[in-house]
Amino acid sequence: AAPVAGAPPAVAPAGFGMGAREVKRSGAGATLSGVRFGRNAGFDRMVLDFAGGVIPAYRVSYASGPVRGCGSGDVVPVAGQGRLVVHLPSTRGHDDAGHATVDQRGQKLAFPVLKEVQFTCDFEGEVEIVLGVTPANKFRVLEMPHGRLAVDVMQ
Repeated sequence: AAPVAGAPPAVAPAGFGMGAREVKRSGAGATLSGVRFGRNAGFDRMVLDFAGGVIPAYRVSYASGPVRGCGSGDVVPVAGQGRLVVHLPSTRGHDDAGHATVDQRGQKLAFPVLKEVQFTCDFEGEVEIVLGVTPANKFRVLEMPHGRLAVDVMQ
C-alpha cells in the first residue's frame, strides 16, 4: 500500500528510539551555561550549552515512576504523559558563589511535545533535568559542536 500524503513516517528517522542513551566520560566536571528550546519539523528540541565547550557524561531515559528532587526526595510534579530525565553526573548548574548558571529551572513550555522543564537536581556535582512530554515518544541525543547537547523528542 502507498503511504498516505501527510501521514507520519512509518519508522522513526535515524537515531530516534525509546531506550536509554548513555555516554560515560572521565575527567573534570562541566558547568551548564545555557538551556533553550525549539520546535523543528517533526520534533521538539532542548539544547544544553556547557562552558568551555566540554560535554559531560550523560544518561537520558524515561522515568518509570514519579521523579523526585535529589535533596528533598519529594515528588516533583511535571506536566505531560512522560517524564524524560536528563542526568548529568560531574556537572553543576551554578557558579562558585552558588548562583544558578541558567534561569529556566522550572517552566511550562508551549511546544507540540515539550510541555514543561524542571531541574530536579543541582547538588554535589550532579544536575538532573526532567522534560514533561506529551506523548511519551521516541527521542534522540546529539552531541553538537561548541559544547552543546541536543535532546530531540518526536512530535
